[in-house]
Amino acid sequence: MRLRTILAALTVAALALPIAPARATGPVETVVTFDLGASELPEGVAVDEHDNVYVSLIAPVSEIRKITPSGDQSTFASFDVGGFGPLGLAVGAGGDVYVAVASFDPATQGVYRVSADGTATRLPGTEAISFPNDLVFDRRGNLFVTDTAGGAVWRIPRGGSAELWIQDPLLQGTGELGAAVPLGVNGIALTRRQHAIIVSNTERGTLLRIRIRRNGSAGEPRVVAEDPALFGIDGIALARSGAVFAAVNAQSTIVRLGRNGITTIADAADGINGASAVAFGTRSDRMNLFVVNFGVFSPAPTPALLKIAVGVRGAPGQ
Repeated sequence: MRLRTILAALTVAALALPIAPARATGPVETVVTFDLGASELPEGVAVDEHDNVYVSLIAPVSEIRKITPSGDQSTFASFDVGGFGPLGLAVGAGGDVYVAVASFDPATQGVYRVSADGTATRLPGTEAISFPNDLVFDRRGNLFVTDTAGGAVWRIPRGGSAELWIQDPLLQGTGELGAAVPLGVNGIALTRRQHAIIVSNTERGTLLRIRIRRNGSAGEPRVVAEDPALFGIDGIALARSGAVFAAVNAQSTIVRLGRNGITTIADAADGINGASAVAFGTRSDRMNLFVVNFGVFSPAPTPALLKIAVGVRGAPGQ
């Protein structure tokens, strides 16, 4: 199905945000290359307020790497887990890094808070999330987590235990990619005014908006974009302008959704190889989008952290 009329490519009504005209983007720059021979495959990315970039490396490496603005790389945290291992990342208001760990083992599965010294603490109740994948904070400190296999989004109140926030057929996968589990709701972001969350559905090739009601409960999910160009969509990030930037893993593209529809801003010819996550930089990198080449489904993976100048700033928490 082509882009829906109600979308008009992510209209103001769809996202409750003003949409700026499309802007040109710069070349794709390689920040760090990872060692494929050592099974270093990056899946998640997040940036702190000092422009340090955090990248998750899936199992068997199962690490979070920290890359400073000068390019120095170090191991920030290690996880002795199997399954996929660490996936989506988010930086909390205090600077701690939060990570979704999909080990598929109740003893280790869940969402962890990692302090500056690398100590990891699992958040209560998160062992019940069947496939924790991506996460985002609101300004009140609530942490929203996508459950890709469960077709759900969970919420972890500040200082509380994880609770199922919404589960819906529109968030479920179809099994079309032939993975061990259906790949449904995946990437997650908050609208600028934080009245709603935006999520992607990998196998349905959709982008959805879920209103956050005044009492904190979830509204009905609404499809705001559905297009073949979004099949295999993974991580997303919102710009202050209202545009949505997405990594379409299965098609090795980075796309922008805005008033002018869906625009591919980078593809395989630019070095995109199974990109799985995107995140805006801060400070000197505030106009740049960081991208990780996951490449796990590629016949010739080129795992790396990339950077693209996109000409717009990210919305808070993106």
